[in-house]
Amino acid sequence: MSKELVQQEIYPVDLMKITASTGLVPKELQGYVKPALQEFRDEMAAELGLPEYASMDKGELPSRMNGNVGGGMTKKMVAFAEAVLAWNYKNRLLLKGE
Repeated sequence: MSKELVQQEIYPVDLMKITASTGLVPKELQGYVKPALQEFRDEMAAELGLPEYASMDKGELPSRMNGNVGGGMTKKMVAFAEAVLAWNYKNRLLLKGE
């Protein structure tokens, strides 16, 4: 991790606003997206009983198993996004005094 990222504090709310308004991951985080997704994919595969997914020949796996990994990832990412949206919405309401 670079020193500039450690020194620059990016709060989740700020990150969400930047990403939502631009549709892009901030430049200083772009290099972390691919390895983070690969790690997430491997964790999802392990949960589905494929602990060696990273080194596996994916051509030997049934398409349903590969689909289950991607589908599981999508389901978890959507649930995370929903939680972030709900948290942000709740906090905006509290700030307005509603």
